[in-house]
Amino acid sequence: MNTKTQPSIRLPLAASLAAAIAVVLLLAFRGWIENGADIFLALAQSGLSWCF
Repeated sequence: MNTKTQPSIRLPLAASLAAAIAVVLLLAFRGWIENGADIFLALAQSGLSWCF
């Protein structure tokens, strides 16, 4: 019994997609670490502006 199998592209595609998502999340986390305090203060100030 001879059966020919096609090489699957699913695993490399899934690995590439996972790596791309990991890079995007890493960059977002890095940005939050560097600018988190400024982002929080800007959000707090804009939220307080609605109170007056």
